[in-house]
Amino acid sequence: MTLPRVVVRVADGLVTTPVGARPLGPLPAPGAPPHEYGKALFAALLGPLWPRVLAANAGRGVELALDLPAELQGHMWEAMHDGAHPLGANPGLLVAVTRLVPSGAGPPPEVRGAPRVLFASGAKLTEQVILPGAMFLGLLRECESAGLALARVADGLTLDGLARRCAAFEPDLVHLVAHGRPDEDGRVLVELAGAMAAPDQLVGALLAGGRPPIAVVLSVCHTARLSPASLAASLIAAGVPIVVAMDGEIAEPACRLFSKRLVRALLNGDGVAEAAAHGRRAALMGERDPADGDDWARPTVYTAASLPPAFRPVDPAPARALLRMAEQLELAQQPLYIGRRSLFDEVDALFSARRALLVACAEGDFRRLGATRLLREIGFRLLHDGHVPLLLAPRAHPTAPHSLRQVAAQVLQAVVDTCERLSLPAPPLETVHAALPADAPQSAVRRGLRKAIAAFSTSPDPLDVDDLRESLAEDLSSFARAAQALGEPFGPHTRAVVLAEGLHQWDGALGWISGRPPGLLDLLTPSGLGPPERPAPVIATTAESVELGLFKAERAGMAAYRFVPLAALPEDEATLGYQWVLLQPWHEQDRYKKVWVAAPGHDREMLREAFSTLEGRPAMVDYELYLVAHALASAKIFLSHDDEAAWRAYAELNRLAP
Repeated sequence: MTLPRVVVRVADGLVTTPVGARPLGPLPAPGAPPHEYGKALFAALLGPLWPRVLAANAGRGVELALDLPAELQGHMWEAMHDGAHPLGANPGLLVAVTRLVPSGAGPPPEVRGAPRVLFASGAKLTEQVILPGAMFLGLLRECESAGLALARVADGLTLDGLARRCAAFEPDLVHLVAHGRPDEDGRVLVELAGAMAAPDQLVGALLAGGRPPIAVVLSVCHTARLSPASLAASLIAAGVPIVVAMDGEIAEPACRLFSKRLVRALLNGDGVAEAAAHGRRAALMGERDPADGDDWARPTVYTAASLPPAFRPVDPAPARALLRMAEQLELAQQPLYIGRRSLFDEVDALFSARRALLVACAEGDFRRLGATRLLREIGFRLLHDGHVPLLLAPRAHPTAPHSLRQVAAQVLQAVVDTCERLSLPAPPLETVHAALPADAPQSAVRRGLRKAIAAFSTSPDPLDVDDLRESLAEDLSSFARAAQALGEPFGPHTRAVVLAEGLHQWDGALGWISGRPPGLLDLLTPSGLGPPERPAPVIATTAESVELGLFKAERAGMAAYRFVPLAALPEDEATLGYQWVLLQPWHEQDRYKKVWVAAPGHDREMLREAFSTLEGRPAMVDYELYLVAHALASAKIFLSHDDEAAWRAYAELNRLAP
């Protein structure tokens, strides 16, 4: 449903609506109690016009699109109260409040496929003052965990760093967390890595991708009130059609539900005004008396005046189709992997940096570092970018290969399995010399290929490494070409990428050491396992081994081969990551399927000490993390809130899709 829009315009002290006009009434005095403040705003702006607005827009809701002069932008119109209810909490009427900002740009095209979401911070996300914004950022990561967006996180950014990120990633939605400070001209200067940036500089950086994002969310002090020189106005003037500014305690359930619902709307193709109104009202209806405070009213939605009321920012169908593919390939798994951002940056640069082999290597204990989940997350990202991951992990292939034949067989078996799961025609596999009728049903083709792969794997005949290298490269190239038929985001750029877990367990299958049988490392070229025109990189996790150590030493300084450390997360990164996971109600057990947040004024050192028992190991998020959270809640250091149950109850009451 698109809410009918009523434009409320104020100019020269006159309020004008489609159903009439009246002088602007007296505005509330500073410091008025929230209840009285909201009633005074309502009386000043709408008053006797309100019954006429409702009569002209009979139904379950209405959008009040406020076209206000700069001198009125400082008031919190979202807090308007009709005498019985705050407008946002009226149980019988859905009221959205948006603010119109002049813009010469027309409506942008809707995003097809998974929107690209950049979470950017001008400070380290572990900084004490920025932590509330970091927590809000963690909530918005649910757009990625639901598989409907491709998200990136970057903190400690300079202005140039922000511009580079936007230029490389081309985000559709940017969430900026930073400190803000007004100057004498009414502008808000934003602190990025210790330096202050003016609105025009920030606009240039945020638009460095060549096209404006569809939406920018500002978790920056002093940005929630509009002025001609403000960042929100500058962004909309530059072509960003939707800007959301937050002003208040982000950890409040009202702000949390508002934000989650708004992001879901952007990613699910809903109308922004309606979704924001539902989020605000769902949170308010759970409050004993929402008129006692005003934090719920502080999220402010600005839209370009040229944006049609029915504008749908995202077509979610392609992203949902991609999520189904990820589920078929067993890549989508809750919760999202925490930490390892430098490693994920390497994955993003896999093809531009021309990597043949990217290895995450643990110097000591390999256990509970989340190696399988890490590869799944990498595979999900690659799928979003239009590449096809071939996962060689314990659940996909229970036995580690112990010969070169078994290595090739597992790669080819993954090709056949992937074709079956994605409904792709299986390509002929030159490596196993499978002669199959061209007109045979695909099920028969796959059975024939599997038999040929099994026979190849157990054959006692010696292998010629050079011949195998060429035939396997051709097979992976044929597979990547076949995957183009899947449609967007796949295309001529599509490549196969092999994801291998626990290379140190591949005894007898790594090769490289003189006098021992050849293995995976002997097949690798600067194109990975593929031909130069269609590389097929290998991404692997491992503990140290003699073979890999010798290979690393021999290939030192070559850009195609990259080894990065795989270790327990640093304390600050782990503490932040664990809290991000706790903000997602994903757990299988109902008693833990909640949002868990640190209580206001909590003892940060006690929190750090409690999380230190998890030793910075990402795999602890499945069970041990919730034992810690439960203990922290018992000590009143943590609070839990069942956002999903609250929303389901609200959705059922209002006959909404959950």
